[in-house]
Amino acid sequence: MIVPYLLLAAIGAGLYMAFNIGANDVANAMGTSVGAGSLTLRRAVIVAALFSFLGAVLAGGYVTETIRKGIINPANFAHNPHLLLSGMIAVLLGAGIWITIATYLGLPVSTTHSVVGALIGFGLIGAGIKGVNWKAVSIIISSWIISPVAGIPVAYLLFRLIRDKILNSPRPFNSAKKIGPFFVAMVLFVLSLAFIYGGLKHFSGSLPFPSVLGMSVGVALVGALISHIFLKKYSVDEDNEYEEVENLSKPLQVLSASYEAFALGSNDVANAVGPVAAIIAIMETQKVTMQVPVPMWVLAMGGIGLAVGISTWGWRVIETIGRKITQVTPTRGFAAEFSAATVVLLCSRIGIPVSTTHVSVGTVIGIGMAKGISAINFKVIRNIIVSWLLTLPVAAGFTIFIYLIISKLVV
Repeated sequence: MIVPYLLLAAIGAGLYMAFNIGANDVANAMGTSVGAGSLTLRRAVIVAALFSFLGAVLAGGYVTETIRKGIINPANFAHNPHLLLSGMIAVLLGAGIWITIATYLGLPVSTTHSVVGALIGFGLIGAGIKGVNWKAVSIIISSWIISPVAGIPVAYLLFRLIRDKILNSPRPFNSAKKIGPFFVAMVLFVLSLAFIYGGLKHFSGSLPFPSVLGMSVGVALVGALISHIFLKKYSVDEDNEYEEVENLSKPLQVLSASYEAFALGSNDVANAVGPVAAIIAIMETQKVTMQVPVPMWVLAMGGIGLAVGISTWGWRVIETIGRKITQVTPTRGFAAEFSAATVVLLCSRIGIPVSTTHVSVGTVIGIGMAKGISAINFKVIRNIIVSWLLTLPVAAGFTIFIYLIISKLVV
């Protein structure tokens, strides 16, 4: 007989994990907006809390894999559902403790990779060396290199384009009037495509690609037309052109950041609520299944945890992303956020494993490189990379330790 207090423990562990995701992952989305001055810290927290909550509740996934990324096979525990219950609680707590430490130090780490590390720990202690899908683990590890490397050149080239064609031109604002609508269209096209395919994948799964493409092109063209009309009527003093161009970048940057927060809420909330949903299903059916339904109240619980996390501790990672790696202005912040959204979308579509956190760090490095290698704080970069390397083994270690404690307490 599986005792009810395990469910309460799972809910508490799920809330704790969601809190950590909000404080670390969601904070990534707002870092450059705060660093550039497009949003105050308080407003960034409000925007991130709102959109991450909406992403979790509206598109957080009504059916989720019992075990994320295929790291371990739940069938290995079919003979003992109780073992899987205890393991899922240990996974949430083990991954959560590591993310808490990283957030306290202001280090942006991948919460998905933290869960992967925790699952490795549980797989080893629960089923031995054969209990872990090492091929899946190798793919995850490859994303440590792929993610930042993919983000750096895109952000570098985009900001170079903005700098050479607009900021360094004799009349920056006149150049922005001509090129601005193109950037608006580009942003709206990518974000619409990503929003429909990624953020609302549960509602748009049956839509054919031409329809999605057509909708995105339509949104982009309307946005370009509106921006053209607005910029045509807008005039500024010649002495303030550079500042006005930077100011005009702020709305696009906030739009990109809001989408990022929504996407993180919709994708990463599964790291917190997936194990909780698995525990609920096991308690109801006394069986272990590969996929389980996620009740709406569980998604809402995850969304609340995300919002509380970004609202209380998120400033620590926001400071690192927005101010400590390199100097960020609105145009640079826009280049970083738009590049991150584009890279994640493209890599997801073609099946290349990437971490949103690692891509975001890579794009901030990219805009720093566009200014010159001396503009990058390599001490901060070194600390971030070390935290990435520690994520899997440390999360696994915490999980094994916690599981051993739980297994002694639960008979």
